[in-house]
Amino acid sequence: MSKVVEMRKALQSIIKAKHSRVYYEMAPDDVQFPYVTYELPNSYDDGTMENFVLHVDGWDAPAKGDTMPLEMIMEEIDSVLQRQVIRTNGMAFVIYRDNRLSIPDDDKRIRRRKIVYQVRTFGGN
Repeated sequence: MSKVVEMRKALQSIIKAKHSRVYYEMAPDDVQFPYVTYELPNSYDDGTMENFVLHVDGWDAPAKGDTMPLEMIMEEIDSVLQRQVIRTNGMAFVIYRDNRLSIPDDDKRIRRRKIVYQVRTFGGN
C-alpha cells in the first residue's frame, strides 16, 4: 500500500483520538467550530528516505475571543504527534515538530493555529 495512504490512515486515527472533528485538507462548509484539518502538501526524497511535510491546523471562532480551548486542542494533538513513531505494513514514519504558527484569518472572528511537522519515512515503496 502507498506511503501516503498508510500515513493518512494513521494520522486520522491519532488526531481523531484527541478531537472528534478532523478532516483531511478541507472541512465541510457547515462544520461546527472548533475543528482540525491536516494535509501533506509536499515531500522530498533525499536518496535514502522520503520526507513529508505535515500541516495540522486548528480552527475556532470563539464568542469572546478566548483562544484557550483552541490552544489546548493543539497542545493535545502535538503531545501525540511530536516524536511519534508509527509502524504499519512494513513501513515506519517518525514525526518531528518543525514550527508552531498563529495564522491570521481574513475573517476577524476566526482564530487559527498551525503546527508544521517533518515526517521521515522508512521502508515501503
